[in-house]
Amino acid sequence: MKGIKKWLALLVTGCLLVPLAACGGTESVREVAYELPYYDGNYTEELDDPFKPAYNSELWRRANVSIDGADPMVLDDTARSGYFYAYVTGFTYYYSDDLTTWQNGGSFVSLPADLSGSGDTWAPEVIYDEDTDLYYAFFTLNPPADAAYESESAPTYMPMVATSESAAGPFVPVTFDDRNLTYPQFYVKYCLFDNVSYIEAFERENLPDDTAWESIYTLDGGYVDGDEGWVRAIDFHPWVDPDTGEKYLYWSQTPGSIAGVKMIDWLTPDWTTYKTLTACGYYTIDDYVKAMNGEAVETVYYEQIASYCNEGPFMIKHNGKYYLTFSIGAYDQSSYGVMQAVSDSPLGPFRKLSDSENGMLINNDIGENPNVAGPGHHSFFTLSVNGTTKLIMAYHAHNMVDVYTGRHIQFDEVKWVTVKDIDGNDLDVMHVNGPTVTVQPGFGFESEYGDVSDAIESATLVRGSLADGSSADDLADGLISYYTTVSQPFEQNYVKNAEATVTSTFEITLKEPTELRGIMFYNSNSADTMFDRITDIAFICEEDGHEKIYYIEELVRNDDTSLSYDILNERYEVVYASTVYAEFAGINVKSIRFTLEVPEDQASAAIQEVALVGRLKNE
Repeated sequence: MKGIKKWLALLVTGCLLVPLAACGGTESVREVAYELPYYDGNYTEELDDPFKPAYNSELWRRANVSIDGADPMVLDDTARSGYFYAYVTGFTYYYSDDLTTWQNGGSFVSLPADLSGSGDTWAPEVIYDEDTDLYYAFFTLNPPADAAYESESAPTYMPMVATSESAAGPFVPVTFDDRNLTYPQFYVKYCLFDNVSYIEAFERENLPDDTAWESIYTLDGGYVDGDEGWVRAIDFHPWVDPDTGEKYLYWSQTPGSIAGVKMIDWLTPDWTTYKTLTACGYYTIDDYVKAMNGEAVETVYYEQIASYCNEGPFMIKHNGKYYLTFSIGAYDQSSYGVMQAVSDSPLGPFRKLSDSENGMLINNDIGENPNVAGPGHHSFFTLSVNGTTKLIMAYHAHNMVDVYTGRHIQFDEVKWVTVKDIDGNDLDVMHVNGPTVTVQPGFGFESEYGDVSDAIESATLVRGSLADGSSADDLADGLISYYTTVSQPFEQNYVKNAEATVTSTFEITLKEPTELRGIMFYNSNSADTMFDRITDIAFICEEDGHEKIYYIEELVRNDDTSLSYDILNERYEVVYASTVYAEFAGINVKSIRFTLEVPEDQASAAIQEVALVGRLKNE
């Protein structure tokens, strides 16, 4: 690529160093600093797809890595095998030792001969159990019909569990021979749940059925002799409470609710603990019951306008609270997304979070973001990088934004934000810096370089003026907005930009001199406040006991990566939080000064965030 050749030539040139004179502003910086040779990361000339520019994977990453598939569950098995494993619908798995390069491992489940021809092998999740030294894979499938019962169809979405001594498999389904004492069909011995016990547990809750809309509990009749029918259940999520060591299993009672049960072991539910945890369209189960009894309650707007569905549950525990996350809508629709709910107990009662609490965790902005479609069905995992722990969300998105053509896996970072809940109390909630479509700083796992933005100590306004409610601190708060519609009270209160009303200069000070290799500026998610260029970027450095300056004259916004054409509405749209960035040979930086220009035809311009890429401590 022409751009890469340009970048390599500049790096070979090396950097000219000069002593630092008195630095009273960008003018004096320009007088004493030599230009820093750099590679402009937004260079997209001769590329067929501007959203897939050539980039240096040593420093940067893209959210949509080369993993095809849906319903991803990422297992951190690095302590045992040295790999991360990503399991997707269809029994395919991928593995990686750096989260950058992934290999397709093929199928990880070995079905017995009598289950050949099974369909809808959906949403596998795998967990390692230290007590048995085995890996357990939970999934659902539609088994073939039993020929002895020609008048019946096989059950839809039968839950199964399989075990293996390796995260890569082969996983062999567990058989429950006692099942055939109750049910005659051959396939029932593979079913994780005893269907009668499941139905009895649900009926003990005595929840009303929503006949006016959709049911939160679905029975397909006629599959089992002498029974009401077969319970539909998909998207199983095994989870261990990190503080108590107790085992839990969560799933979707498709289509309308999430359920959970405490497990005696990974093969044995304690049905006395069973609970229905969510009801589609309602903030709580209590609200659902009230509504079914004719009372007026507040409903969840996003669930009311989406297809009827709660699915893909995942649990996280943080500061003593339990966070149940789950997908809403239909997987093949653009507005598919993930919500979060909170409880003081792993089996509820759960309350879905409101707009002011960032209830909608990730979404395509209910169709307002034309650059991504269907981000949902997710899992979380953590990374230890540079002495800090990062929470990462893996989720799928559509391969194309204008028509459903399958799905691929994406990764973005999650931040915890303390908000005021609906009762005025402090509550930590999750915020995803995504869904991203452009190049981002690398996570830095098993790498010499990565995101070192946490090295920033302060950000200040040197001169200029900011809009009311805006602060230079917003340049380094770690939060980036990808929404203009969903969760707006949260976005406006907690995910702010540094918005300048006149051309303004900022300075970022690092906690200690840090070797940097790149810098990235995040643009606004609104056409009214997008910047065109960042100028006079000065890196005040320390080398051999002396202060020196490196200098980049400007980084200019590239329309190819900051605007996209919306085919459906036949217009150009802003790419939310698009970036300008540069990379260069390593320099030991103490502070950075730069100027944000306000375009002549705008009242203001905003930078959402400044990110730094540099050498990791690898402690």
